Amino acid sequence: MERKSSYNYYLDYQLIPSTDYRGKIRYFDRFFSSFESLDEKDRLALHLDFNKALFEVGNYHRFVQSVDPLIEQVIIDNIYEHRGEKIFEGLLFKKAAALYNLRQYNGAIKVLKSLIKMDKDHRLAKNLLSLCIRKLGKTWYDLSKAIAIVLMFSAASILFAEFVIVSSFYLEYLKQVMLIRNTLILIASGLLICRELVMIWSIRREVNF
Repeated sequence: MERKSSYNYYLDYQLIPSTDYRGKIRYFDRFFSSFESLDEKDRLALHLDFNKALFEVGNYHRFVQSVDPLIEQVIIDNIYEHRGEKIFEGLLFKKAAALYNLRQYNGAIKVLKSLIKMDKDHRLAKNLLSLCIRKLGKTWYDLSKAIAIVLMFSAASILFAEFVIVSSFYLEYLKQVMLIRNTLILIASGLLICRELVMIWSIRREVNF
């Protein structure tokens, strides 16, 4: 029986439905060694499609491991577009998205900054960068929200006591109680506003670096 050539294996791979990502991964892994003698153009197309499949099924660990050599190859060969898409920018964005999904936010930010340097109007990259910054600041962001909620609940409790007890039995303390209640509300409101302003400032500083 005549042995199939690398190109025949490549053609069989191409027959797999475009959205059958798991099928593509299984075929690639099974016949990986059979693709070795493909010409450079077909091999690049194969690996680009395979990496897309890894990304689409959420195999981000493997995608991150395999995408760097592909990025290097694209740079070496000076290939800018593939099937109407900007290859280099697309690979960088997917790498950043994969790192984000792996909760490697600092790594994602580094990649996204490089991408935005190349294309300052890359809206998706800027949006993802904003998400990464929010995730990195999540601890203090959530803590400030928790403190504000505690202060609001305290103010609500004081308001209840103010109507039920103070206004009925301790009228001479009403002004002081109202002052404490209003102060707590102002502090809580100010904390919520400040946390948002600080987050917005941090995001804009990074996005427009």
